[in-house]
Parts: sequence; C-alpha cells; structure tokens
Amino acid sequence: MRARFGCGAIVALLLIMGSVPGAHAVDIVADAAESALELSAFQGERALRSYLSAAVPPRVELFQLRRAALCNVTSGTLESDIGGACAPPDGSVVPACDGEQPVQPLWRRDRGTPDTPWGPWQMVVGWACPGDLLPTLTAADFQRLPITPQVITMQPDRGWVLVNKETIVLTEPVEQTFRTDLFGYGVDVIATPTHYTWDFNDGSDDLSTDSPGTPYPEFDVFYVFTDTGTTAIELTTTWSGRYRIDGDDTWREVVGTAQTTSTTAEFEIVERRSRLVANDCIEDPSQPDC
Repeated sequence: MRARFGCGAIVALLLIMGSVPGAHAVDIVADAAESALELSAFQGERALRSYLSAAVPPRVELFQLRRAALCNVTSGTLESDIGGACAPPDGSVVPACDGEQPVQPLWRRDRGTPDTPWGPWQMVVGWACPGDLLPTLTAADFQRLPITPQVITMQPDRGWVLVNKETIVLTEPVEQTFRTDLFGYGVDVIATPTHYTWDFNDGSDDLSTDSPGTPYPEFDVFYVFTDTGTTAIELTTTWSGRYRIDGDDTWREVVGTAQTTSTTAEFEIVERRSRLVANDCIEDPSQPDC
C-alpha cells in the first residue's frame, strides 16, 4: 500500500538535522513528483524503526513518528492516543490481509526548533498488511542470483546423430536454493525450472515446452534433423522463484522470472545407408565385392 500526501504536508522526507546539536535523523527515500510524494509501507516501517532506535541522549526531537488507527478519533473499534489537529485521513481504508491483522497507519508531526510548537499530525503511510512492511525480492534481485545452467542430455549420445531419425533431448528439473540479503534482512530463495526452449540451430523454429523431457523409450521431447551437417543444441530455461524472509514463515512468489542458457558440444548429423550383402560377405567381409 502507498499513501500520497502533498509536499506542503511534510517539507522533506529525506531529513538530516546536523545543524541541531543532539538531533537525530531518519532517512526516508521516496519517489518525488511535482505536487506529491509517495512512501511505501516498507519504507515507512524502516523509518519508524530507525526513529525508535535513535533514542540516544541528548535527544532533541524535531519530529515524531507514531502508529495509530486514526488521528483524533476515539470509538469502539478505532482508538488513537495521538492528540492535536490532524490532516484528512487519506489512505485510512482498512485492507483485507488474508486473515492477518492489518498494521495501523504511520503518522508524523514536525516542528522547526525545540522551542516552537508541534505542527499537526500528518498521515505518512495508511493502513497496510504485515507483508507490506517487508522488503520485496524483485525480478531484478532474482535474476542476479547465480543460478547454474542446466545440463543437456542427448540420446543417442555418441558424438553424432542420424538424419531423419529422432534425437532425444532432456534435462533434470532440479530446484536450486540460495541464501541472500535484502535491505538487512536474511532471505531464503528457491529457483524452480518451469519452462524450456530448445534451439537446434538448423534454421527451424524453437521447440518450447513445459516438460524437461524423459529418456528413451518414454521420450516426449525430441527433434528430427532433415539435413546433414554440424550443429549444437541450445537450451534456454525459464526459472520461477519464491522467497522467505527471516522472521516470517510465509513463502512469497517472485513477480517475474530468470533465464539460463546451456549449449551442447558440437556434433555431426550423418546419413547411414543400409544395403543387402551376400552370405559370403558375412562370412568374409574382406572380399572385393563386399
């Protein structure tokens, strides 16, 4: 969930108060536009954690961050300990979080100096689901993982294949696991091969399939070369991913995929002709007519 608020509501989200002795800083990186700023729930959570961990005396507060259901509202279901005038509760719609308890909005108020009164509370981030407070493993993050390309198996595997006969190809659909770091969080990642594209490098269309192939005699992925020559087979594997962040048992899907490419050694496509021979040739192949 993202909350939008006018630039006039909060002067700057990247706040560094080095000019005030004892003041602490919270860095919040947000996307900026001419008339509005956006802050993700995850960025707001990082800012709140930084703010709460900065209570090292002497502490001069020029801003405060709080979580509350609604500002200046008390009812049977919504209570807030925040006082003072509040901005309109933009983004205050409570989301459905698949049975999880939603996280209250994040509010902020500022003052220019320690001697000036506090300004009004402004909503920085609206209601969010617990998963929104965690970092997201993006497709770009997933694609940077060192996924090992798959090994191609050919049948027959003898350095050459017959023209106009089935050449069987297959690979092992083995998952790969990784341990990585994301914004200071430990992350487990599993990459699963889900789609296979075979290029036989003879000018034909690629063969695209969800099957990794099976060996002879139950083979289901194969190709018939129609011309002799030399070639190599190339396999592009598409990987889907899921990840789990330390402290959270939920496995989440990566929105996007990664790809790896494998290539066989070069081999020959040859023609073998059968012919009838006399019994004498079977007994003695060295005869002139054999």
